[in-house]
Amino acid sequence: LFLWLLVGFFGISSAERYIESSSLLTCMEDSQLTASYFDVKFTPSNNEITFDITAISTISDYVGAQVELIVYGITILTKNITLCTLDYSTLCPITSGHIEISSNYAVSSSVTDDIPSVAYTVPDLDAAIRIIVYSTSNESAPLACVEAILSNGKSVQTKYAAWPIAAVSGLGLLTSGVISIAGHSNTAAHIASNSLSLFIYFQSLAITSMMAVSRVPPIAAAWAQNFVWSMGIIRVGVIQNIANWYVQSTGGTVTSILSSEDILSISVQKRSDNAILNTIKAVNNMAKNRFLTTFSKRSTSSDLGFSDDLDLDDSDLYTTDEKSSDITSKILVLRGIQRVAYLAGIEITSFFLTGFIFFLFFGFIVLVALFAFKAIIEILIRTGAMKEGRYSEYRQHWGAVTKGCLYRLALLALPQLSVLCLWEFTERDSAGTLVIAVCMLIIVIVLLVQAAVRLIIIARNSVNLYKNPAYLLFGEPRILNRFGFLYVQFRADKYFWIIVVLVHTFLKSLFVAVIQSNGKVQAMLVCVLEIAYFAGLCWQKPYMDKRTNIYNIFIATVNVLNAIFYVFFSEIFGQPMVVSSIMAVILFVLNAVFSCVLLIFTIVTCVLAVVYKNPDTRYQPMKDDRVSFIPKAHESEKTDMELSALGATAMRGHD
Repeated sequence: LFLWLLVGFFGISSAERYIESSSLLTCMEDSQLTASYFDVKFTPSNNEITFDITAISTISDYVGAQVELIVYGITILTKNITLCTLDYSTLCPITSGHIEISSNYAVSSSVTDDIPSVAYTVPDLDAAIRIIVYSTSNESAPLACVEAILSNGKSVQTKYAAWPIAAVSGLGLLTSGVISIAGHSNTAAHIASNSLSLFIYFQSLAITSMMAVSRVPPIAAAWAQNFVWSMGIIRVGVIQNIANWYVQSTGGTVTSILSSEDILSISVQKRSDNAILNTIKAVNNMAKNRFLTTFSKRSTSSDLGFSDDLDLDDSDLYTTDEKSSDITSKILVLRGIQRVAYLAGIEITSFFLTGFIFFLFFGFIVLVALFAFKAIIEILIRTGAMKEGRYSEYRQHWGAVTKGCLYRLALLALPQLSVLCLWEFTERDSAGTLVIAVCMLIIVIVLLVQAAVRLIIIARNSVNLYKNPAYLLFGEPRILNRFGFLYVQFRADKYFWIIVVLVHTFLKSLFVAVIQSNGKVQAMLVCVLEIAYFAGLCWQKPYMDKRTNIYNIFIATVNVLNAIFYVFFSEIFGQPMVVSSIMAVILFVLNAVFSCVLLIFTIVTCVLAVVYKNPDTRYQPMKDDRVSFIPKAHESEKTDMELSALGATAMRGHD
């Protein structure tokens, strides 16, 4: 597992060292230079820059440029150059019209020596080059301002991390089912509880990353992409074709931002207000305050698109509508769920259907597996290959067990379907997708609510009749098999906590899905919700034992920290850009280490459960006396056989 993560984190599979940029963003209105194609790559092995640029210019003059290298919010290098020194006739002087440049340029060692070697290996480098173009005859009047996002090809978003994590999560759920059938209910309950909490943590991290905050640093966005599989967001070509066909056939319009060459530029994160203020200061220092009024008016957060409502504030420069008709002349800013879809390689209009189709596919696989297991057992018993008393309890209650598995699937899919369906209400990709969203959300919520209500009624009846909620909750096989997924992870007297879990999950999904237009409000609401849930968890300690409570409290703590990080990413406090960049690194390290610990814990627990002859001895008895009420068919059969043998022995010689 650690080798896989190392390969993914540090890009061991990529031997070439380089820094490149393939996107160019405009950082001022009325910029007289825009690029329709931009690909620049610097290779340190030969100190050479290879560039291929197609641009449109309205400048006809001899120009110079102030170049700034910004790394993690800190300007570490500033150079002033004159384009005539580059020895390209098309740039000296620059003329209005269509410009195409494709060539190489040797960089002097005095410049490359200032670039630290770590810049070529750090994953998801948070760096950019800002270029302010001005006329050599009038340096006080900038003609253009562009910003190029840099990358070294290394990323923590990798299949070497995502798929092992998914495999270990599935291993826990599978092991709990096998151990439960083997009759070790205590061990199965612990493994199932921990595996469920682990899966919900991955879902929580993915949902948190879908918040439409102002700027998510690259490493934070990339790390969260390793967990979007838990929301059914997995790119498969066939699924994308089906989704596109369905949207079009039901009256919708499919986006093509992944393959279109007509889009001016795509930004998956907004720059902060402080970055723009730094640009203003740079230009003001260059112009010695002679251009303060004009450029400041054009560069404030309300004019250049750094508030939450880009469509209203920056209609001439930015757009967040991927279906806009004039997308070819504006910078498309993708935030929140749009950003997650783009980084996953999925068209935004196919995002909802991708998650929905994988939910149906997984449900179908579960049903097929259950029916196949039941059929195999019956065939083996009828052919005499297996004793008839084997798995008798499962055979008697297999209908309730199947319903319980489907209920558990609905519980696991609640965060996924809540976010996707509620978001689809705001997107309305087509009439068909809207109908699916309404139906699925209603079905899942109704199923879980009626199950929770029935649980409350059964528990109260048990308290009234037997002075203990565990009597009916764990003593009645039909109830345990069908609704046990709701309460087995909790103490019997804390059965009501499932209501808190459902409300917390739905509210978080609601905030993330519906408030995509206001990242600051969204981040604050999610943060307050996570803190409230964490406080309630520490107060009630509802889980079955001390170990499980500690496990879930740690997960809730990390979820609170993640929410706080995204509050800062929303720029609500107006902190310097470097603060957000450092916080993103901390978020990555914290969640990477925590995920590794949880995965190792899950692997060790599953292995010990399989190796031990009686794994239940590893766990202390539950304080709610549930073990006293859980029916054990195999033990009763053994007792009956022993009594029959004892009776036969006693009757010998008395015929």
